[in-house]
Amino acid sequence: MSGSGGGGGGSPETPVASCEDLVIETQLSSPKDDVVDKIKVGDSLDVGIQTKSGTSVVVVLYKGKVAGGLASPLVGRLRECLNNDTQYKAKVLSKSGGQVRVRVEAV
Repeated sequence: MSGSGGGGGGSPETPVASCEDLVIETQLSSPKDDVVDKIKVGDSLDVGIQTKSGTSVVVVLYKGKVAGGLASPLVGRLRECLNNDTQYKAKVLSKSGGQVRVRVEAV
């Protein structure tokens, strides 16, 4: 007879990437038209946290101005890493009108 390897029921957990290995490809959410107009494919943008009304939001900045937020299931992990002093850049992969797709990774 063979025994089970243990572990309970339920779905397996997705392993959490280390802060240095975390990579997110997503579109900017709530893009700011006046800032997005100046962004070009290939630009490297800063990633930071902005707090409004007690809520912290991960934002992408172009020359110190908010270009938009990030919408991804991994944003919570990204926020933790930013709070633990890991720095990230967002490289602009594509731009179509006001839609900007970025790749976020640690620097």
